[in-house]
Amino acid sequence: MPRIKILPESVTNKIAAGEVIDRPASVVKELIENAIDAKATKIDTYLEDGGRKLIRVSDDGIGMDAEDLALAFQSHATSKLHHADDLFAIHTLGFRGEALPSIGAVSHASIISRVKGTMNGAEIKIDGGVLEKIKECGAPEGTQVEARDLFFNVPVRKKFLRTVSTEMAYISEVLTRFSLSYPKIHFTLMHNNRTVFNLPPVQDTAERIATVFGEEMRKHLIPVFLREEMFTLSGYIAPPFFDKANARMQFIFLNGRYIKDSAIFRAITEAYHGKLMHKRYAIVFLFLQVEPSEVDVNVHPTKIEVRFRNTGIIYNYILSALKESLNKSAIKSVSMPSRIPQMEKDVVRSEVNLLKKSLWEEFSFGKTNEMESRTDIQTHLKTDERENFPPAGGFDKKRTYIQIHNAFIVEEVDDGLNIIDQHALHEIILYHEIERSISASKPLSQRLLIPELVELSPKDFYNIISLKDYLEKLGIEIEEFGQHTIVIRAFSQILKNLNSKKFMEDLVAELSEEGYLKSKDKTLNKLISIMACKGAIKAGQRLELQEIEELLKKKTSINAYTNNCPHGRPTTLHFSFDELQKQFKRK
Repeated sequence: MPRIKILPESVTNKIAAGEVIDRPASVVKELIENAIDAKATKIDTYLEDGGRKLIRVSDDGIGMDAEDLALAFQSHATSKLHHADDLFAIHTLGFRGEALPSIGAVSHASIISRVKGTMNGAEIKIDGGVLEKIKECGAPEGTQVEARDLFFNVPVRKKFLRTVSTEMAYISEVLTRFSLSYPKIHFTLMHNNRTVFNLPPVQDTAERIATVFGEEMRKHLIPVFLREEMFTLSGYIAPPFFDKANARMQFIFLNGRYIKDSAIFRAITEAYHGKLMHKRYAIVFLFLQVEPSEVDVNVHPTKIEVRFRNTGIIYNYILSALKESLNKSAIKSVSMPSRIPQMEKDVVRSEVNLLKKSLWEEFSFGKTNEMESRTDIQTHLKTDERENFPPAGGFDKKRTYIQIHNAFIVEEVDDGLNIIDQHALHEIILYHEIERSISASKPLSQRLLIPELVELSPKDFYNIISLKDYLEKLGIEIEEFGQHTIVIRAFSQILKNLNSKKFMEDLVAELSEEGYLKSKDKTLNKLISIMACKGAIKAGQRLELQEIEELLKKKTSINAYTNNCPHGRPTTLHFSFDELQKQFKRK
């Protein structure tokens, strides 16, 4: 018996489906690509149960006749390629001929289509890869594709689908990308009879950006444009102060197709080098037009990765264009100070207030304060009597503590000294405080006198809504308010000094896209860790003596649990008196 066998078609179709279709968002992407290639001006997407139960995409494109429908669900059947050379002259989004057969292999699917100008339409159905006969039917001009009970015959794949909110987040991201790349197409998205998107056609990308991400975003957009012989770059970027906590707002399109490319991401990072804080990311909307012969889009089944013939040239073009736009914007903002954004005004006002404070302190305390300001050690050197601050372990003598480099606290203890990471220590203290409040069913929450509205990207909106019950346990009450907006009605007291909108953005950025909803306990623990981290004292933050005292008192009260922060980093390094003597050759 031969060991090598040819797999049956039912198995090969499921293997192909696994490469192309991994979740409802993949189905939506493939069907919308086909609709765009069919020259649709309006594309409607309707979903039930996050796409698990039903996905329906309807368009007003050129349509298909019965003869085309007979081949639509056949593997490698396509109207977009005729010869091998066509692979290097692709002007369409879809071309492999794998999407419809893959969808048909893992769902109960159907296509109803009518060619423009004809009297009747036709319908074909496929049930888990088994085709039925074509029949004539009435239909509007264009095409409607349905996929019901996705992965009904692949239970392993179905098991890996996430919650409805998570799947809707992915689908919303797909619609967002297409709407940005094709602003003149009318896109709608409905879920369980509720409108999620209704994006009428607009004249330019900036207007579509405003529709999806808000008018505030458009106010800060900086245009980008560069034209070379075989390359054109256009789009918009945001100034450095209008940054994000993750790279999800970096949209790159090549010949109308959303892509991810490491060289382009490097060019963006380099262009903003020195202008962004650590772990902050620029907002960009870039649209590349490249001669098809200069790029291979056939690298990956989903076509999200591409290979340029000359990556170095593309990198240099984009880097040069971004730097030029940023420099022009900087010059313009300097020449028109009255138009400085509110965020920058707040920063300037804060710096002025700090300057006034430092001048006042110097005036009030004279030379003594001037000498103390030379080092953090002298500034924060403090001796407390035992009755005012009982030392750990009952060490009956005066003890000292100081802050150095606005990041660490040096504490004298009975057998040596501790060097404490102020952020890590405060973080673990807050972590246990939050845990205790949850155990006592008394979240540290405060009702807002004026509820705050937070506008989010579509994907972030669904991710936040999926965490609503968890956030409530942590003292944060949110509700849906419009299509992509939430209203915060109560906020955690631990986060009272934080901007709620920035916290929500950071929260989404911190949560991994795939793993954070594996279990309720893991999700809650992750949220507690994020809250503790965001609410904790930061490295670089100067502390008053009373703040240091309070931190050390709390450390003493839960000493057994403060050796490591929630991320596992040590909070305290201990050096015994014997170790110090040995280091200085006294022993």
